[in-house]
Amino acid sequence: PRLRAAAVATGILILSMAIFTQPAVVMLVRFLAGVASAGMMIFGSMIVLHHTRHPFVIAALFSGVGAGIALGNEYVIGGLHYALSAHSLWLGAGALAGILLLIVAMLIPPRAHALPPAPLARIENQPMPWWQLALLYGFAGFGYIIVATYLPLMAKSAGSPLLTAHLWSLVGLAIIPGCFGWLWAAKHWGVLPCLTANLLIQSACVLLSLASDSLLLLILSSIGFGATFMGTTSLVMPLARQLSAPGNINLLGLVTLTYGIGQILGPLAASLSGNGASAIINATLCGAAALFFAALISAAQQIKQKRFVIRE
Repeated sequence: PRLRAAAVATGILILSMAIFTQPAVVMLVRFLAGVASAGMMIFGSMIVLHHTRHPFVIAALFSGVGAGIALGNEYVIGGLHYALSAHSLWLGAGALAGILLLIVAMLIPPRAHALPPAPLARIENQPMPWWQLALLYGFAGFGYIIVATYLPLMAKSAGSPLLTAHLWSLVGLAIIPGCFGWLWAAKHWGVLPCLTANLLIQSACVLLSLASDSLLLLILSSIGFGATFMGTTSLVMPLARQLSAPGNINLLGLVTLTYGIGQILGPLAASLSGNGASAIINATLCGAAALFFAALISAAQQIKQKRFVIRE
């Protein structure tokens, strides 16, 4: 019911964008839409993780975000090509959301098919403390949103209008194999080494975006960014299910909250750094540093876990 409610709310809020034009109301609608879509991610993840532990099924959930980004971007490009108004585009998006809502309602598995909860390891054997995972994911949200905000602007300096228009489609397409690849790697080499590598590569790709004058480097940065940022989510969400948190804390919800806080603080920090090219450079460096700090948290726990295994 919670997933259905979040999906219905998302669809209604998308449709609302075709109705309201006042800036304050539009901002409120977008805020509520962000809350609703976060709810879909949390409740959708809970349903999938309650019904399967197969990494490829879990990857399919998160790679859907990439498919949505690519298709959504191409939908807008197509609409602009045919000179459709924003009102028409939002109406079409609302209609598509309604169709997808019906499909989601039919595909939600019954609770009777849920797997028994996996036993939690002892506290000292767990990959990392719950609060460190929440902090790590907050840093990841901060680092990712800065480059996500400025990437289209950076693309304009590459001198390729075609790439500028389809840049987010490229990022979205890179997400799909990225989610499958990271979960496959985690199955073979462990989640912490893969999470550390994921965050380091993502940090490097954020830095690489500063070389936006080079078309090749910008393409590599976009592909690397797409292949890692939802990969972080596909690694963190199953990891959150393995950790114990005090009281009635829903760790899936908490890490999503810290990620959202990071996404809010990122643009705020960018706006405080001033205007112009220097502000973009400073904000991008901050984003890369945040992802590097997140990688350090994961690496520290990885080293700690290895020492514990040696003592055992």
